[in-house]
Amino acid sequence: MSSWGYRTFEDGIACDWLEDLHDSDPIAFFEKCLDLTGLDYFDFLACVGVVCTAEMLRALKSGPRAGLPGAAVGWCEQHRDLDCRFLISRAIDAMKLILTNQSEMWVRWDDDADRFDCWCEHQQELIEDLKNALKDGL
Repeated sequence: MSSWGYRTFEDGIACDWLEDLHDSDPIAFFEKCLDLTGLDYFDFLACVGVVCTAEMLRALKSGPRAGLPGAAVGWCEQHRDLDCRFLISRAIDAMKLILTNQSEMWVRWDDDADRFDCWCEHQQELIEDLKNALKDGL
């Protein structure tokens, strides 16, 4: 695994995802990343797209979590007015799919017994933060 920590952007592929976000239309990019339609198994790249999108939506709506890289924080500051609230429920649903054994990301982290619980807790916190952001916006 290319991860050096359990946080979202403590992974080489996630850092590449962030670079791709900088070069993309954010709404279209987020929508594509959250679209798991027709998949029975979620490969690692699809999982990275979901988790990174969820992390950025959380940062936009509730502020960045500890450990978010400066490039991500800067992007959020530049896009603070992005109308993306409608994507939050999709992100929650997609995150729930990632946290199953139908996800390559889950399987890889499950193999890392020392950090698996930290990773799971970090993802669950992200889901709860997104739920709260959704409630706060009502």
